[in-house]
Amino acid sequence: MSATDDATATFHEFDRDGDGYITREEFVLAMNAKGEEVTAADLDSIFNAADARDGDADDRISFAEFLVAWNA
Repeated sequence: MSATDDATATFHEFDRDGDGYITREEFVLAMNAKGEEVTAADLDSIFNAADARDGDADDRISFAEFLVAWNA
């Protein structure tokens, strides 16, 4: 499986409703399912960085934003 396939699979795992975006709630649920806890500060950092990358400030992570972070 290629790195892009891994990223795509992980994105779809996090995007529980399949709308093409990861919300804060979806992110927390996915991380908790993996046994990881996420603090409010962690969420702020992750989502603010994603919004800063594309300037849309929609408080969601698109696949394009996710790929940037995946490849960082």
